[in-house]
Amino acid sequence: MLDSQRPRQRTATPSVAQEGQGIPIRVKLSHLRALLLFGLGIAYLSNLFVKSDVLGDLALGLMIAVTVLCLAASTGSSRLISYLAFAVGIGLLLGYHAPWHVWTEGLEQNLYLVVMFSMVPLLRIPIRHGGYFEALQSVFRRFVHSRSRFYVFVGGVSAFLGCIVNLAIVPLVYEVSRASSYGRDKRLLSAAMTRGFTTATIWAPTTASIGLIMQLSGAQWVHFFPIGLASGVLAGLVGYGITMAENRRRPALDEAIESEPSPLGHNNYGKFAELCLFGAVLMTVIAVVSFVTGINTIAVVSMAALLFPIVWMGILRRLPILAREFRHSYFTRTLPNLNGEVALFAAAGILTTALSFSGLGRYIPQALSGVVGGNIFLLTTAMIAASVVLGAIGVHPIVMVAIFGGTVRAATLGVSPVYMAMVLAICWGIGISVSPSSATIIAAAGLARESPVRVGTRWNGIYAIVSAVTLIAFVTLLRLTGIV
Repeated sequence: MLDSQRPRQRTATPSVAQEGQGIPIRVKLSHLRALLLFGLGIAYLSNLFVKSDVLGDLALGLMIAVTVLCLAASTGSSRLISYLAFAVGIGLLLGYHAPWHVWTEGLEQNLYLVVMFSMVPLLRIPIRHGGYFEALQSVFRRFVHSRSRFYVFVGGVSAFLGCIVNLAIVPLVYEVSRASSYGRDKRLLSAAMTRGFTTATIWAPTTASIGLIMQLSGAQWVHFFPIGLASGVLAGLVGYGITMAENRRRPALDEAIESEPSPLGHNNYGKFAELCLFGAVLMTVIAVVSFVTGINTIAVVSMAALLFPIVWMGILRRLPILAREFRHSYFTRTLPNLNGEVALFAAAGILTTALSFSGLGRYIPQALSGVVGGNIFLLTTAMIAASVVLGAIGVHPIVMVAIFGGTVRAATLGVSPVYMAMVLAICWGIGISVSPSSATIIAAAGLARESPVRVGTRWNGIYAIVSAVTLIAFVTLLRLTGIV
């Protein structure tokens, strides 16, 4: 009896020591960030319909609190970029004696992006717990017999799921790809995931990039969508061609693919089709509601992310699982881990507002025009090249997109907002494919056990150059023919 009690006494001691080390305080702060972030989302979305000054002030107060907490908790390159952007933005606002309403405009400028980024992860729950992993893995075993098929399937799944769950595609697709022996080729897997996700960031309204770009350019997503989707498909074809060319110069895998792939049963076919159907319905609902109501597409995405999982899991009769995952996964892990994204969006809002209010922003397009002589093609090339080059050395594309989008106006250049949005989308999409500071590259590098510089700059460098040149030619052709 005494022996059985001794371990209990010993296990109690570390917990007391941990309390003294302040671990419960960090846990409480983590829970507080999650609660405030979700409350911010509810207040913002509710105010779209209520139009209440009280709710607006509440959302602003929550945004300030969430920004402070997330800045304190952010790490790595996100923290460095956020602090620098805030330092420059705040310095300009103070130096030019900006009134309070300008400060609030800066804080609220990307509020809707923070809300979207906090709501979209809810869409992971149906994908994780709807029985779709087994179907996707069965497809791997049944149809993936070569590197080219592996790339197409992983890249396609990354693009499709990336439209729904954003950065969560990296661990999701990694788990699915383990059904194939080609998943052991870390370079092939990383290329397929990162390049596949790049195609989604160029057009999908559920990605943070498109939300920010629509805000900065003034374009409407329903008008941007056809051109963005075509550009995403083109980037996907370039990625496939580059990857196949790279793989011809590399030795084959030592591991053999299973000679007898496991059959794909009727139920797996049904689950695979079900996943595609739900994804297509989600995108259609977002486009139709945004077009009919005139509500900002990103706000529609946030509302869909909040409501669609309830409908989805209700149809699957798995609402108790949704409730459990909402409490134990979404609140305890997902929301507290959005520190870097929240800090970056808030910092980008302050920086672009400060550049605009101070008047310094007008010198950026003047400098660009002076270098390229007012030539739209050269200006487009310079903007995209700057984003890719700076991305390759570690500058997150959000910095260049925020600066270019906040200072270079489509009307001033004589181009349409859709054209400007397309240029910014290329800056972001190609930039994150090489930037070692982008979350996609960092996540892929962690799974591949390689450095972000190797996975991003070295492995995706040629792809970024060829994609950039191809997309520049594509949007230039569209502009010259009057399509955009």
